[in-house]
Amino acid sequence: MNPLIWDSLLAALVASIVAGTVVSQDGVHGPLAWVLVVGACAPLAIRRRAPLLVLALVAGMVVVFALVGNGAAADVALALAAYTIAAHEPWRRVASFGLPVAIVAGLASQIAAQTHRNWVEVVVNVTFGVGLPILIGRIVFNRRRHLALDRELAAREAVTTERTRIARELHDVVAHAMSVMIVQAGAARTVIERDPAAAQEAIARVEETGRAGIAEMRRLIGVLTDAGEPPSTAPMPGLSELDLLLETVRAAGLPVEVVRTGMPRTLPPGADLAAYRVIQESLTNALKHAGPAHARVSMDFAADRLTIEVADDGIGPGPEPGVGHGLIGMRERVALFDGTVTTGERPGGGFLVRAEIPVEDGA
Repeated sequence: MNPLIWDSLLAALVASIVAGTVVSQDGVHGPLAWVLVVGACAPLAIRRRAPLLVLALVAGMVVVFALVGNGAAADVALALAAYTIAAHEPWRRVASFGLPVAIVAGLASQIAAQTHRNWVEVVVNVTFGVGLPILIGRIVFNRRRHLALDRELAAREAVTTERTRIARELHDVVAHAMSVMIVQAGAARTVIERDPAAAQEAIARVEETGRAGIAEMRRLIGVLTDAGEPPSTAPMPGLSELDLLLETVRAAGLPVEVVRTGMPRTLPPGADLAAYRVIQESLTNALKHAGPAHARVSMDFAADRLTIEVADDGIGPGPEPGVGHGLIGMRERVALFDGTVTTGERPGGGFLVRAEIPVEDGA
């Protein structure tokens, strides 16, 4: 069933409960009471589309109910709105907005109801009426998140397993081709002086086998790259293209400064590409997660290593970051050169990525 239809039916059910409570109370009745019932319950029809807005509207109507003498009339609507924001929003929003708003509305409702004997009962009622729905909502949120991560992990493992199997088969094919080429090249070398025709034929077979091996190698590389990714014929980027990258990032709204220390020099192609990708991914993450911020790229060229630090003063990725494929990719690239990547929040706020890439002397 469409979630909007389901939530609309649920809102109608809650409205009937709230209406019954209003009728049984001594507070306001008549047209105003029905307007308040609709105002408190109708927003629940879009509760999953706009949890924060729905909670704000419902909480406001609960306070109005309290002011006109119908305390606790719409508590069931408040409980559902509180559950929804906890089940669908990050904890930061729940803690900073949802929890305070729900508690204030719950307190107003319980005080206006005048059914309690002391403040202990008020606190207990608010805890069960607001705190329990929020707790259940967080349990549902975390369970849903873990299930999604488990499905993604299972899918990735299945893809990795299949690609590994195919790559192993293609590796055997390529290794066989290389072995044949070595044998044929050796045969050509031994007969080239006394039988040039046989040597020429052997060399032709070497060429044919080499072409076939290259074709299989391309298939192997295709298997190990992302599905659907088109083959690239452009040269791999490096630190020589860093200025262009920085211009792009600045144009996207992230001011960046660069500091170079040590003796800059040309790096081996692989290390050069890894350094560029670390900076590129770090700045991309800052654009996505830092919010209004400034970034600083520091590169220290030591005798035996290049140290890169990319720091920003933004809000960081938050308490519930994504899977972090970019950070994993950075670590994998740098690990190929026995380097390390460390990431984390900065003491003064923001996020820091630090990478150390060993470089051989004379590179």
